Amino acid sequence: MDLLTMAIDEHGGMRRWEEISRFRAAASITGDVWKHYGLDGMLDDVVVEGEARDQRLTITPFPVPGRYATWEPHRQMIKTGDGVPVEMSGKMEKWNPLRVVHLAAQAVWNQLTAPFLLARADFVTREIGPWREDGQEWRRLAVTYPRSISVHTRRQTWYFDNSGFLCRIDHRIDLLGGAPLVQYPLDYCEFDRILVPMRHRVYARTTQESADLSTTMLALDFTDVIFS
Repeated sequence: MDLLTMAIDEHGGMRRWEEISRFRAAASITGDVWKHYGLDGMLDDVVVEGEARDQRLTITPFPVPGRYATWEPHRQMIKTGDGVPVEMSGKMEKWNPLRVVHLAAQAVWNQLTAPFLLARADFVTREIGPWREDGQEWRRLAVTYPRSISVHTRRQTWYFDNSGFLCRIDHRIDLLGGAPLVQYPLDYCEFDRILVPMRHRVYARTTQESADLSTTMLALDFTDVIFS
């Protein structure tokens, strides 16, 4: 079976995904990247709400109780609880709360729409040779994102087991200098007939294409997800 078709079927099926327009999730987004820039703790215990087709998302609370952030690929804002803007993104030339919003929202939106997003006509996908890890053989999909989608980096490699579960993603984060990374989706749960990995761990990728587990660059944890 075609790898992408198998993966989509395993994660809930395209027919079910086409019925969905929004998502809401309780999440924590942690990791050493925030500590490095002195911005740790801003994304502990937040609620993210977004659209399944267009890249729009809110993070509440952020960066402090009583305020929240809104994200679109070219505009991030921090607002009061009443919706009054208090800060808006420009070129994001330095690390600040709005840059945190951009990086975190990219991660959340792309993970909660995966793997269904890859079936869009403007994506380029191609199955490449298999990969062996931890005694398993995984099928691999080379993925090129279109410029219309805001993502960490446009060229990625996705790994799936023989049942179609997403097991690993090789990518880079251009905003962080483009070092090679390994991302592991873990602990699948079903919500509204869609399968979601509840944990994502991102590590540096070694020259042997394995993960350096000594430090966790990013950690994304969901505790509840609703699709509607």
